[in-house]
Amino acid sequence: MFGKKKKSVEKIENDRLMDSIHDIQRRISNVQRLMNNSLEVTDATQLQLRADRAKYQFLYLEARRRKAQAKQTTDIIFGDEDTFLKQPSRAEKHW
Repeated sequence: MFGKKKKSVEKIENDRLMDSIHDIQRRISNVQRLMNNSLEVTDATQLQLRADRAKYQFLYLEARRRKAQAKQTTDIIFGDEDTFLKQPSRAEKHW
């Protein structure tokens, strides 16, 4: 009321959209880890993964269209398995 700036509806909805994107991303990574570590994967698990990927793609494109910005930096695009981002050590540079 006094000196506090109210959040706009657009900002609140963008934050909610980004939270949904992060939740789906965590779910996708957990299911992929589960599939990598298990011997047999059920059809329901594969279908759920495909549905989550489709949801993620839709929400990601919606966030791009809205030009929403994340509150924090995450590894949505660059995960742990991306090796091209790792810099070589000093010893590897000279060889």
